[in-house]
Amino acid sequence: MTESAATEAGSVVNLKAGEIQAMHLSRYDGSALDFTHLTPEAFDPALTVAADRLPLGGVGPLVKATLDRYCVQCVVEAPGYRAMSWRLQVHLACTRHHLRLASDASNAGDAVSRDVVETQAAVLSRLAPSAENQGFFQHLHAQLVSEIGPWRSSLDRRVQETPEAVLEAFGLAVARVMSPGYPDYQGFAHWPSLSAARHLRPPDSLAYDRSLHVFPHLLPMHHFTHGLADLLHRPQIRQARAMAAVGAAMCATGHPLGVAVRLLPERRRGTTSAMLLNHLVQLEREGRAEQFWRSCAEAATQLIRESVDYRHREKVCGDENAYVIARSAEPSAYPRTIRTWLVDQWACTYTSSNVRPSVRDGSIEYFDRNFGPGMRAALERLLAERAA
Repeated sequence: MTESAATEAGSVVNLKAGEIQAMHLSRYDGSALDFTHLTPEAFDPALTVAADRLPLGGVGPLVKATLDRYCVQCVVEAPGYRAMSWRLQVHLACTRHHLRLASDASNAGDAVSRDVVETQAAVLSRLAPSAENQGFFQHLHAQLVSEIGPWRSSLDRRVQETPEAVLEAFGLAVARVMSPGYPDYQGFAHWPSLSAARHLRPPDSLAYDRSLHVFPHLLPMHHFTHGLADLLHRPQIRQARAMAAVGAAMCATGHPLGVAVRLLPERRRGTTSAMLLNHLVQLEREGRAEQFWRSCAEAATQLIRESVDYRHREKVCGDENAYVIARSAEPSAYPRTIRTWLVDQWACTYTSSNVRPSVRDGSIEYFDRNFGPGMRAALERLLAERAA
């Protein structure tokens, strides 16, 4: 709420404006709740016209305001005490007293297991606003929809009617959210590919937050052949390299698949995302998902260290001058293959839909080993001269 509204409300209950603000649910804005579409004036207690107040139903999984949820023991020890997080539907148990939160519909909260307490503590530890925690709760919401159905409208009732079933489903949903990088365990094999891509994240991140121009559309062969080629041998080579490039970008930034795939040209994103998801599910079933992520992280580390601007190379490779320089550096190289090499091996991006045979049959790699070093050196001098 606005500072003036907080001051006015504090004067009524003898509290400072900061204390009033700290009691506001917007404290969870950016984690479990999202207040971006609301204005501070919506919570001004001086506004008495109902039409001026915006509903809270859209900010996140809140318990209905008419339902009083509480820990029986907490209230016994401190009558009148109410934890703000009790308003969140994802707060089901008291981590201090190991009791399920009670409501007007139940006489007392039942005792819960240590596993439930640990699960609940893990969720509550994510309430501080951050992009990572916001992603956690968005994924948790999607998992709960998968496990319980339209839980936001029925969880209050169902946890009273069948607490054990709901707590078990809640625990499984949290466990899946906290196991990033393993789509089969997370249930993504049965989700629509777009929904799965929004939530599939790598197990670890290098926290890279600078330009993504160091990540090519197709992973360079000298990185791809070190482990990833064996893991992604089923698809065609260019598609496999695109999947590897997206995996490396995910490991570098921590972005979910649905965001990292934007690295690619728009027409390539949907197919690459679906193929990577399906192949990763298969790798997980074979016990090789961890190896995939480790190889992607190694490739990401090398790409960041090399710091090649692949978007710039992509623009330069279509320049006739680049072709002339590459051909002059290696006069014995087949001229038509030089053009393919510039796109596929140097800029590491997509050619036209009419793919050269050398890319299909792998002979471009042999060509690169024979002529690549000389042409790369000449092109680097060209880039250096242009930069100067």
